[in-house]
Amino acid sequence: MSHNQFSDIMIPTYIINMKHREDRRESIVKEFSERPEFDCRVVEACVHEKGNIGLWESIKKTVNIAIQNEDDVIIIVEDDHVFTEHYSRDSFIENIIESNEQGADILSGGIGGGFRFVVPITENRFWINHFWCTQFMVIYSRFFDQILNADFGPKDTADNFLSQLTAHKMVLYPFVSVQKDFGYSDITAENNISGNIEHYFKTADNTLNIYQKKYKQLVLAHKEERTI
Repeated sequence: MSHNQFSDIMIPTYIINMKHREDRRESIVKEFSERPEFDCRVVEACVHEKGNIGLWESIKKTVNIAIQNEDDVIIIVEDDHVFTEHYSRDSFIENIIESNEQGADILSGGIGGGFRFVVPITENRFWINHFWCTQFMVIYSRFFDQILNADFGPKDTADNFLSQLTAHKMVLYPFVSVQKDFGYSDITAENNISGNIEHYFKTADNTLNIYQKKYKQLVLAHKEERTI
């Protein structure tokens, strides 16, 4: 597929937002306002006394809508997502296509850590064994039933739980998505501490940057060997 064909692509994008969180809704709508490649629909979040359960039920609600719409691939977005300067439409869509061909269930736009093992798939896409943060996830339809049929417990969190549901997960690097710190969290009390989210993403970024540099060195060394 050539780049000029990407201009016709619109990816079903489901934004999870609590109805009373108008500040978050205004912020997230602005993020997508000039990006026509995303076919955005706001999904009213499920409210639960436990924020982790509310988020999981919201994800399941979104997946059910995607199934009704016969979507092959979707993006699930939380309303604290922010695009980074590294986002590029063409590169992003290429990665969605390639990740699908490689059997990915989840392709994350950016994570706040959580991983212990990393395998570079390409210079800008890594396999990871675990991840934190679910603010921007590409989900493939092959994974829908696993999400709907999973036994989510009262102490589970969506990111840890999704990480355990599948080994087929990747992350884009540099990150194309991070979380905006609104000064409060509807999900995790720990994230109410100012600066925590930014710290998590910076730490993960620093680690993956090391892997990327090593990958580039190895690829360059291999190319030099082939020219000798």
